[in-house]
Amino acid sequence: MLMKVFNKGQVVIPVDIRKLMNIHLGERLDVRVDQSRQCIELRKQEADVSTLAGSLSSFSAKRKFPDRKRMRHLLAKGLSGEKRTD
Repeated sequence: MLMKVFNKGQVVIPVDIRKLMNIHLGERLDVRVDQSRQCIELRKQEADVSTLAGSLSSFSAKRKFPDRKRMRHLLAKGLSGEKRTD
């Protein structure tokens, strides 16, 4: 598949590839360069600590900070995309 390089070196990932790879607006991609083969590889970035930034902002000073078990539950729920009910 041929793609055009635009201003500032930007390349558009075709919609068929974005759907196939489940890539959504705002997601980060890991870029790897193989100079010997003259190719660029894009990979979906795994969830990391930076994706959790601000996730605890709903806990104010008036609320008790969750214990370790509750924290693990909330983090797992957030990473799975479930809606918060509490």
